[in-house]
Parts: sequence; C-alpha cells; structure tokens
Amino acid sequence: MNKYLKEIILLSKWYNKELTDDEFLEKFKLKKIRYRREVPKIAKEKLKEACTLKNGDMMMYYSSLVFSLVFSSKIDFDEIKDCIEEIITGDWHYDHENIAGAFEDIASPKTIEWVYYLALAHQFEGYEGGIAMARKCIHALGKINTPKSKEKLELLANNLNETEELRESAKRELNRHNFTNKDVE
Repeated sequence: MNKYLKEIILLSKWYNKELTDDEFLEKFKLKKIRYRREVPKIAKEKLKEACTLKNGDMMMYYSSLVFSLVFSSKIDFDEIKDCIEEIITGDWHYDHENIAGAFEDIASPKTIEWVYYLALAHQFEGYEGGIAMARKCIHALGKINTPKSKEKLELLANNLNETEELRESAKRELNRHNFTNKDVE
C-alpha cells in the first residue's frame, strides 16, 4: 500500500474515532498527539508539503482528503487557494482530471477561474485528461450556476478554438441551468 494512502487512511480512521489516540500515535509515528479537530490543519500542511516537494503521489492523496474536508465545510477554499493554484498550473503531476472532478463535486463559485483554466488547459501539452477533463469542468460550471459561471460557459460555447463536442456540451449546460446562485465577491 502506498505510504500516503496509508497516512490518509490512518488520519481518517482517527478523525472518525475508529482508532484510539495511542493507536494513532503509534501508527502515524508521532511523538505527541494532536487534536482530532486539527485533522483539517494537518491535511492542509501535508498538501502544502506535497506542493513544495512537487510530489505528485503525495499531492494526489492529500488533495483527496482536503477536497473531502472542503466538501464537508471543514476547510474553506480561501485557506488552500495557493496550493490549488500551484496544483492546477503544475506540470509535476498527472492528476488534473481528478482535480477537475473534485471541482465538479464541490461546485463552489470560488473555483470558477480555476475550472475555466482547466477547461481550456486540455488544449495544451502536458495536461492529461483532455476532453474528459474539459467536460468535467463544463459540468462544474453548470453546477456552480452563477452569472459568472454562465459567462465562462458562454465563452466556451463560442470558442472557435474549442472542439465542436465541447462547444455543444457548454451550450447544453447553458440550457440546463438558470444561473441564479450568487457569485462570490
């Protein structure tokens, strides 16, 4: 089992009280216990470490944990935006499509610019995921359902550099939503 996956499983089990403090200390190789409420802080620290080290495996596992904590409102996007910026623009990992999928699940107005960036990034070398990644981004913009996300979908729907398939997908999302949610200031 991958080292980082093992860490994530231990953190999650401890956070959900499936491990005692002593078991967690022993298995996570810590000298001192941290509070369960600090798991979001630990996850953010580990994600930042992964970005600093440009460690794609570590980033993949810790971004999953961080995004699940964002989804459950334990972490705010503003707390991790520097790491996310580095991840979506980085060519040191191959997880852009999964990041796009996380943005689709979270559907936060705070992610609009990143989602739009990834929707266009499939055209550039070094970004894996291609059309599937762009499609996830288009769905994420639809789920966000704000005037600003509508604006980005309109840009994609009218982008002549985009494939016909993706332009049509953007048009379908435009027709599917009313775009009445509030934009983030």
